[in-house]
Amino acid sequence: MHWKFDGIYNTRAKPIKRLSDTGYVMDLILKNLEVDINLGLSRITKILTKWKNPQNNYKVILIGGTNGKGSVTSYLASILKEDGFKVGSFFSPHLKKYNERIRINGEPISDKKFSSYEKKVVEHAKKEKLTVFEAITAIAYKYFSDEKCDFAVMEIGLGGKQDATNVAEEAISVITNIDLDHTDRLGKTIDEIAQEKIGIMKKGTCITGAKGRGLEIIKENAKKNKIELKVFNEDFYIHTKEYSSKHGVFEYVGYEFYDNLEVKLLGRHQTKNASLAVMAAEEIGIPEKSIRKGLLKAENAGRLEIKKQKPLIVIDAAHNPHGIGELIANLHIFNYDKLITVFGVMKDKKWDEMIQLLAPHADMFICTQPAGERAAKALDLVKIAQLYTESKSITDPKKALKEAQKKAGKNDMILVCGSIYLLGELF
Repeated sequence: MHWKFDGIYNTRAKPIKRLSDTGYVMDLILKNLEVDINLGLSRITKILTKWKNPQNNYKVILIGGTNGKGSVTSYLASILKEDGFKVGSFFSPHLKKYNERIRINGEPISDKKFSSYEKKVVEHAKKEKLTVFEAITAIAYKYFSDEKCDFAVMEIGLGGKQDATNVAEEAISVITNIDLDHTDRLGKTIDEIAQEKIGIMKKGTCITGAKGRGLEIIKENAKKNKIELKVFNEDFYIHTKEYSSKHGVFEYVGYEFYDNLEVKLLGRHQTKNASLAVMAAEEIGIPEKSIRKGLLKAENAGRLEIKKQKPLIVIDAAHNPHGIGELIANLHIFNYDKLITVFGVMKDKKWDEMIQLLAPHADMFICTQPAGERAAKALDLVKIAQLYTESKSITDPKKALKEAQKKAGKNDMILVCGSIYLLGELF
């Protein structure tokens, strides 16, 4: 039966970049903010309570998981917009500018409005000692309420249970998958990480693409808390008919059968991501026309994105072994003679595994270093990469990209990946 509705973690330890053209990121309040990650809901609960709980003024959909959260958020927000709703969406992290994280119907919050909300946060930051992520999340929830949104589709920042976005009571939760990532914060095992991820399953329907042990834990939690659960390949299915460097086309079977659904986001994994959004849309009661248009119009920068031709330059935000595995599985959709990879990563990631997976596919592997203390050293990366292919280290990302362009012929491909922060510096 169809159901119808009636802590910015400053993960870069680098000089704070511009939040908006009207000022620097939280310049007025940084002295009162915890710069590093500090999980928990107590601080954001207090500030939102003072703002009369704006997160309760619309339907909230929480999108969690290890990979694919941003894409699912984009798909679902686009579908809801196409059906005539006013839709807030929240993303983490961003490529260039913090404004990108907070959008209504796809449009980022303006510099002027962002600045006005910064001032509101100042009133509470010193006493509550918010993290930067908590401050931005609070701004998002307040902004969506002030603008009278019908929905807020919120990408979880880290984990789920203690993530600032989870202060809202969800109407629907989505858990894309569960894999090892952020093991220093969430736990060393799938079981420990899953326990954090399932924290967003509080009362609404949960939709998941997880499998294995992660799915077992999700099912146990759903049964225990009497949460309706929709599982990929059990309650809804897809058949991917085509995925290329232009688009993906798939059949979907859930409540309804939809043939030839199309997405512009590239990669075989995007049809699965899209199906999670379609299942959520069906739960809400969105008609086929809006689902089709919404999927086709969805965008998510930095995810297997073509930036240039001849030589082909492709960028991807894959930042953990699971993401790198998906990236490798999709390399064949591009036509190229040689592959030159520019790779930079955060040191708290399993970068040795990422290199071991990716480097054997590259004819040249250029290791670089995004700005900030959190970045892994290029000289450390190249020690692993050179075991698999011709490699060099160039600390400056811009110089690394120029070197790749110098080495690449017009029929070659340059792949830039490893961290979304690297992509933000270069593109």
